[in-house]
Amino acid sequence: MGTYDHNDWHGTTDGTPWMQRTLLKLFRFIPLEFFYGVTALVIPFYMLFDRRGYRASYAFYRRRLGRGPFHAILSVYANEFRMGQVVMDRFALYAGRKFDMQVEDMPVFEHLSAAEPGFVQVSSHVGNYEMAGYTLQTKLKRMYALVFAGETETVMTQRAARFSASNIEMVPISEDMSHLFTLNAALLDGNIVSMPGDRLFGSQKSLSCDFFGAPARFPAGPFMLAAQRAVAMLAVFVMKEAPRRYRVHIHRIGEGLDAGLPAKSRAQSLAGEFAGRLEAVVRRYPTQWFNFYDFWQ
Repeated sequence: MGTYDHNDWHGTTDGTPWMQRTLLKLFRFIPLEFFYGVTALVIPFYMLFDRRGYRASYAFYRRRLGRGPFHAILSVYANEFRMGQVVMDRFALYAGRKFDMQVEDMPVFEHLSAAEPGFVQVSSHVGNYEMAGYTLQTKLKRMYALVFAGETETVMTQRAARFSASNIEMVPISEDMSHLFTLNAALLDGNIVSMPGDRLFGSQKSLSCDFFGAPARFPAGPFMLAAQRAVAMLAVFVMKEAPRRYRVHIHRIGEGLDAGLPAKSRAQSLAGEFAGRLEAVVRRYPTQWFNFYDFWQ
């Protein structure tokens, strides 16, 4: 299946800056459904020419979800199409379009936001987590969101503009790992730290967890940070349910975990619980798994 793994997959949004700026302008007067239709037409070309991504997705549906060959091919198409819709939704939002955001267990987020200590909010590459930044807002704490620094200029500029209005500061991953000092300071000041829990960026330290019946590597960073600082952790998934509707799932992770355990043991427990939550969400929304490489390698 090749060697496409955590280390060389970044998931940068396709298109040149000019194309992305043009797309933003078009979204102001062309219906969202039109772009969905165009996306449906181009997906077969992605399946044809992005062979490594196609093979990884096909293997996921065959090996992890146990689907037959034909069903797996249809699932890959549905997965690519849903990814295209999510990207279109982001640009539609940048252009001022509105979406219906239905939040489950909002009191959990509000309770931690009102408490004095900071907390860690862990995300994943399923659904459309970026939408959480425009939905889970609080004036009581500032959120520091760890982001991949290699995204396109258009996407980073649009995110920064909208995140700043939502009391969110982006923290790009740096090669010298200085972003860890920023995140640590944010927690010490009682703020929120948002980190991806399913990709190894920067540090290669990982925790092995059972995931869809096989061991998989999850980044140690968010779980070690929460364990070492003895702060609460939330897992947040933002899943697309209709053309203009998303559902935000909020889960408290590690509640009741023995504080007397060593930090490494607590981090492993947090990672294992997160992996279980992530698997449950992916089984409920199987076409919204957007890690297009061999996650189990």
